[in-house]
Amino acid sequence: MKTLQDITHSLRKSFIIGALVLGSVALGIPQPATVYAGDACKRVKIQFKNERNTRIKVTKVDYFNTTNNKIQTEQFTLECPSGSTCTSSGQDLRDAEGEPLTRFVFYFNDQEKDGGWSKVDIKTQPKIPANQTCSADRLYSGDPVWTINP
Repeated sequence: MKTLQDITHSLRKSFIIGALVLGSVALGIPQPATVYAGDACKRVKIQFKNERNTRIKVTKVDYFNTTNNKIQTEQFTLECPSGSTCTSSGQDLRDAEGEPLTRFVFYFNDQEKDGGWSKVDIKTQPKIPANQTCSADRLYSGDPVWTINP
């Protein structure tokens, strides 16, 4: 069982630590960076312009998470008419909040003359965003907007 002296000592230490933290904030001393390990980057939208001569259907996107040093894949479906700029509805990118994402590669199919979709997945060259840090409600689109070319 703790003695009154032990309890008093613990309370004193807690009070001193609390005062130091509050004082450092009040003085504008930088605090440690926020850790996002494992957090999804919420409601991220991806935008591109379809410069092909047919409607396309994007089915997934790969991107490189530099913090994790691995390629991650997000599945989604977005149809985009020829000549249009299209934006996804917003995906949660797993394990990406606050992390730099780059080398976005779109996988898509062309719409054929009979209205069906090509059976072969086509992929783009990697797209590199100017600002790579992922955050909630972020729009990745390039500057100028990324294009999917013939």
